[in-house]
Amino acid sequence: MERFLLDTIPVTATTDEIIKTLRLEEEEDILLITGLFAKATELARPKALYKVAYLDEIDSPHVTIDGVRFNSAVLAHNMEGVHRVFAYVCTCGKEVDDWSHTEKDYIVNFWLDIIKERILLDARNFLREYIKKKYGINTISSINPGSGNVDTWPIAQQQLLFPLIGEVTEDTGVRLTDTCLMLPTKSTSGLLYGSDKEFINCSLCERKNCPRRQVEYTPA
Repeated sequence: MERFLLDTIPVTATTDEIIKTLRLEEEEDILLITGLFAKATELARPKALYKVAYLDEIDSPHVTIDGVRFNSAVLAHNMEGVHRVFAYVCTCGKEVDDWSHTEKDYIVNFWLDIIKERILLDARNFLREYIKKKYGINTISSINPGSGNVDTWPIAQQQLLFPLIGEVTEDTGVRLTDTCLMLPTKSTSGLLYGSDKEFINCSLCERKNCPRRQVEYTPA
């Protein structure tokens, strides 16, 4: 079973980047966020866990991968012509997440969420580039349970994805709640795969004014 843990991922975010994102101008706020950011990056241990898996069957709206049967018409469409996928979980890390929850101030908690989200972005980008280089993939796409509209790939299928990857909580500290959300919340999971044209979940999401939107809604 080809399964790999990446746990020496560098944090490339900077204090200036966080200050700009939060649009902070008051000297007192800038001093506070500088200290928080320094502590967060000191504690942060972002991680990425992935398993190399193979398509068994596509019977839309079902897709069977390494014996696990998923239900998503979008997933089935995207898997056409694909033989190998990389099932993954990325996280900002339990270490920085546990520390962040000791802070009781609402505003500071929001700032820490932004920092953790940026650390997660580093983990996700590191994994994508690592897989592209290691497996000789030029264009890589990702599809994620719970992203896009509710019926794109239902979030409940996290309960199938985690066992497919195997030992997720033991290796990364990420666990599923009863409603299939991930803890730490600044975590992401899904399938990476080589494709001729990059697929982005946002293209099937109708939510307007989303701050994380990467491309326009294009249901076709």
